[in-house]
Amino acid sequence: MPTGLLLSAGVILKRSVSWEALGAGHSAWLSWILSGGHQEFYESLRWDGWRAEVSMLNGRQGLSFFPPLWSAEARQNLSATSRRAVSMAELLALSRDSCRQFDGTDPGFLGAV
Repeated sequence: MPTGLLLSAGVILKRSVSWEALGAGHSAWLSWILSGGHQEFYESLRWDGWRAEVSMLNGRQGLSFFPPLWSAEARQNLSATSRRAVSMAELLALSRDSCRQFDGTDPGFLGAV
């Protein structure tokens, strides 16, 4: 699996805003998640206290980071990023807008390619 932020059957790479299809269907992706593949995948995106922060979110929320996870600043010190709970709709719209601004590609809602 590529390294990045997993969305549906694709990924927005954490070192860029490029959308990349995983080349696997939903059932393969779900099997990978259920077998624990996401543990290693997200390892570099965890900071001290991440479990407590994430446990406060409801199923319709995610965390918005500034600077963004794909930035050099965030990669240097993830703990120093500013984080806030936002709706998943806001996070998906932000990812989509970033893709359109930086590489001219519109991945569509949920990153459909």
